[in-house]
Amino acid sequence: MRSALFAFLIAWFALPAWTTALADPGTPAERVTRASAIDDGYGAVTISIRSELYLDDPIHVYFLRDGGDVANDTDVVRFNRRQGFFSFGNDTVKYKVQTYQLRAGTYRLVAHGMNCAKVPAINERCLVEEPGIYGSLELSRPSRGYDEDAPSFEVRAGALTNAGDFALTARNTIEWSEIPEVELRRTRSRFGRLPAAPVPVVPEDYRLKYGLNARSYDDDAGRRY
Repeated sequence: MRSALFAFLIAWFALPAWTTALADPGTPAERVTRASAIDDGYGAVTISIRSELYLDDPIHVYFLRDGGDVANDTDVVRFNRRQGFFSFGNDTVKYKVQTYQLRAGTYRLVAHGMNCAKVPAINERCLVEEPGIYGSLELSRPSRGYDEDAPSFEVRAGALTNAGDFALTARNTIEWSEIPEVELRRTRSRFGRLPAAPVPVVPEDYRLKYGLNARSYDDDAGRRY
């Protein structure tokens, strides 16, 4: 039995590099559930991440802090959304409003991606290697980098920023819309005593145009999401 287990472990570590999970770029945002939990120099940010594509892995939406470098993980904050494990169909079209704490500053949308080894550059699609019948396949996943005209929001120490909803569309774009008031009731009750930070700056080209509905997406190998 021990020899069989040893052989299995040797085989596992001998698998090709594409089976090794890569560290996700950026720094995950830290959730907070009450105003008193916010650290000094930080503000609260309420945000929703959605997707009309079915996600077989989490989608990451990246924001760069003003004055930072996208190559530095500590300057990039990452928000995630994944498909519900027990859900039938795509439940990521529904709002999921969460509140996080971020250092004071201005944050700009720089990219979205799935299984990306780095934050995608402007209009770049990240590529991943997956096993195929005749070896590994290089595939593109839903991903894209954005220029300096992308939406941004300001975080003020001790204040509440309503960043809005950032949704991945079947056009492989992140588009912004306001979070409905009914979805903000819990946030209002927990963080309502905080002063409001300025509203996000969102160019018209980034505003959600056609609503959000469960849709499909074809990758380079003809796989549909």
